[in-house]
Amino acid sequence: MTNFLATLIAFITMIVSLQSGGALAEEMKNKGDISGFAQTVNVQKELPELPADENGDFTVLQFSDTHFTTGITLSDMLTLNKMERLTEKYDPDLVVISGDMIDDGNDGDFNKAYVLRTVAEIFEEADQYWSYVPGNNDGINYGTSEDVVAYLSQYEHCLVSDEPEISGGCQYSIDITDGDTVTHSLLFLDTMDYDNDDPDHIYGYVHEDQVSWCKEEIAEKQSENQDIYMSVFLHENTPNFFRAARKGQMYKFGYPVLNIRPEKYNIPKNQPLDDVFTESGCVGLLSMGHNHPATVQCSFYEGTYYHVTPKASLAGTLITIHTDEDSTKDMYDFRSIYC
Repeated sequence: MTNFLATLIAFITMIVSLQSGGALAEEMKNKGDISGFAQTVNVQKELPELPADENGDFTVLQFSDTHFTTGITLSDMLTLNKMERLTEKYDPDLVVISGDMIDDGNDGDFNKAYVLRTVAEIFEEADQYWSYVPGNNDGINYGTSEDVVAYLSQYEHCLVSDEPEISGGCQYSIDITDGDTVTHSLLFLDTMDYDNDDPDHIYGYVHEDQVSWCKEEIAEKQSENQDIYMSVFLHENTPNFFRAARKGQMYKFGYPVLNIRPEKYNIPKNQPLDDVFTESGCVGLLSMGHNHPATVQCSFYEGTYYHVTPKASLAGTLITIHTDEDSTKDMYDFRSIYC
């Protein structure tokens, strides 16, 4: 209750400030438009390696689908407050926001730049590393996904990057080390926004050049360490998510979970991505958002966990990666967290 009251007071204060005018009120008028920002910033950042702890464990706190509009609505502020408190409470090695951080901005008030600044400053103040992949809504209006990634890349603790001349706003990897050895790698991939050329498949898909990049990136990691494993974070699903829901072994959370199977969200054009990950034999986790479940959804299928994190206003997921494990089945623990 105390946290809610604090957020409510901050909300009222912000509304009064907006009514009195000023820089934020002016920014609201142009919707926080960041169009063209990607033309001014080099997003090929050199990302640091992140160490596992003395037990070989690495923790990821995952949020998704915040769908912020201005950052100063009561709903936005409550979700921001929740993310801040959970990050402080669980002190993860990395926070991941897996897409649809921003709503599409078609209706009502909107401030894209303010939302991005607010989220980034939470993690800057906490000295917390975090990563991001675009969702299908993030680049629809007032700046593309490329612009969003470029805007965020200005912040020291935001670990994002992009490969030049490849489709999408970003694709990059972050290595996890145990001593001097890279034992695990996290791969981040833009699953694109919408497929306007195919009315039968509304959502976008990972393009051929992105699939090729994944294949090359995995091969390079395996050439350096043949025993390496990888975890993949993206926004939208691949066909194997539905195979896993139907045929896989559901992860036991200790409470009843209905493993959702929204077939209308299926994206057959992402099958080549599944093929690359399966053939590599080293991908232990695919983790996405997009489906807005109220609780964590997760199934183990043919050596890989297929995980859907909840909508951030409801919960997040704490993922512990046991990088010293030789079996992907034992390599991960998942926990729904609420605040």
